[in-house]
Amino acid sequence: MKRDTRSAYRARAAATERSIDEAKDAVKAEQAAEQAKRAAEHAERTKPVPFTREELHTARAVRTDYGWHRVIRVNTTTITVNGDFGDYRVPEKNILEVRS
Repeated sequence: MKRDTRSAYRARAAATERSIDEAKDAVKAEQAAEQAKRAAEHAERTKPVPFTREELHTARAVRTDYGWHRVIRVNTTTITVNGDFGDYRVPEKNILEVRS
């Protein structure tokens, strides 16, 4: 009687697929942990510094998510800053830090 080699081949292929899937899951978990670590470091570096309205009125520069900008004028709800391509308004809620 002849042995059916197709089922042995399928069993080896299934075992190989399982080991590949396990390796992929391990790599994905490692990448997710690294991404979470980088996100926490970024959040720590870019966290907002508390400031008062008086400090904002005397500020010469403000920091947003895009970097530091020179203050031109402080309005009631926005701050007009000098940007790379002209002047634009930044809402006060988007200001992370002020410098006088």
